Amino acid sequence: MSSINISGIVLANGSIQSGEGFKVTHDQTGLYTIFFSTPFSDSPAVVATQIYPNDVNDFGHDTMDNAVIVGIAADRFRVKTGNSNNKGDGADRDFSFVAVGITN
Repeated sequence: MSSINISGIVLANGSIQSGEGFKVTHDQTGLYTIFFSTPFSDSPAVVATQIYPNDVNDFGHDTMDNAVIVGIAADRFRVKTGNSNNKGDGADRDFSFVAVGITN
């Protein structure tokens, strides 16, 4: 067994800005599925965070603009990004993630 890390940045439209070892589908507004090219032995630990507005000179926005992991499996995870309209609606946003786990 060996430990592997997969990380990347996904743009709001579902395209990959950086990273490798995964592909992305943009399933609906604010909902993305990330498929690992090589599945883990079991569900990996995954951390995701929304990047909004993606401007290093910005002082920040509402912290309710967020990313929520809604499911993790050995071969994929799903993340929902949202906006701060107090309704919990999905919104297309850039996000980054790191997945860490074991493969056989």
